[in-house]
Amino acid sequence: MNTKNMKENILIFTVAVCICFFAAAGERPKKPAYLNNDIRLLRSARETFRSGSYGKALKLAEEAEIERKKQVAWEIYTLQNSFKSSEVKKAADVLSAIIPVLEKRQEYDSLEIIRRYESKLSPSYFGDSASNLIEYIRKRNAFPEADRIIGDVYKYEGEYDLAKEYFLSAWHNAPLLDVSDEQYDILYSLADIAYLDNDRENYEADLLLILSDDRYFRNVDLNDAMILTVRNKQTESMEKFFNLFRSDDYRSIPAYFKLADFYSPDNKDKALKASALGALTGFTKMYTAVKQRDPQFDYTALSSLFEEVSRYTDILNWADENKIWSGFISFAQKVYEDGNTEFSKDLYTALAGYAPDDYCKKQAVRALENFTNETL
Repeated sequence: MNTKNMKENILIFTVAVCICFFAAAGERPKKPAYLNNDIRLLRSARETFRSGSYGKALKLAEEAEIERKKQVAWEIYTLQNSFKSSEVKKAADVLSAIIPVLEKRQEYDSLEIIRRYESKLSPSYFGDSASNLIEYIRKRNAFPEADRIIGDVYKYEGEYDLAKEYFLSAWHNAPLLDVSDEQYDILYSLADIAYLDNDRENYEADLLLILSDDRYFRNVDLNDAMILTVRNKQTESMEKFFNLFRSDDYRSIPAYFKLADFYSPDNKDKALKASALGALTGFTKMYTAVKQRDPQFDYTALSSLFEEVSRYTDILNWADENKIWSGFISFAQKVYEDGNTEFSKDLYTALAGYAPDDYCKKQAVRALENFTNETL
């Protein structure tokens, strides 16, 4: 899809939305033929994007946004129309008092809307307030999941300004996401755009936002103890590090590794901390996965885990996708640059002998050869 076609698509989409609003202003919103048709279209857009049909995915995502707006308009109209009756007005703004009145009046559409949102979010979410419910529905005119797909399409096509616009819209409306963790995927996408634009300030800010809910990243005592161990030049400090500490906020792994590279030229301490957390979190994920499959697995050293991991294709695939092996190599290098040759050498030795990744092994062997040359 070329830039001209993309801009034409935006224009068509904008016109279509305007038509919907003008039509809604002049006539009663119609009940959608299929409730949640917006979600159906969203799922189709996701599947189409994964299959590589980006133009069709864009079209489906835009149609999903139009369907969302139609449904929201009908839901608000239906509820407000029901709430106009004198019987409902006597119940004031109290949802629990309004529902029995609607049941008596057989206002089935309004009841379905209320129950659907209460089931989705819990009755307490709206504070038993009808106006709070309507305000929440009104906010659902935004469709962050669809914005994200549109942003993904433009990012893939190299239209980074347009991609950023849609990712920012998705991020600003993140409280509406059906799956709240998708907000981190959106932040990763924004970080990617900032990186491509050489926008260092926003690149760092987006990655730090991902880590803002990470209890390990924010735990000062843990980080101090972790770095103290990394800098301990006694024998076995490397094995002690992986025996003592755990970090299981797995969504943070790419952010750790990206920040480690980002800080490496100018802030060695921050780079070491991020790299250590990335390697530790990757280790924790693999160790936990192995123990779940084989509770009898006896962890004796880092090499024993690497050897065991090689038995499980899914763990290896996960490690490749999350760049765990290159993360270990980077950690070993940063520890060496920080001054702990023994720790770094032990980690390289475990990787050279047992890492189930050939490229990682070669890098570790090369690093160990450099150690040997330095001692000659």
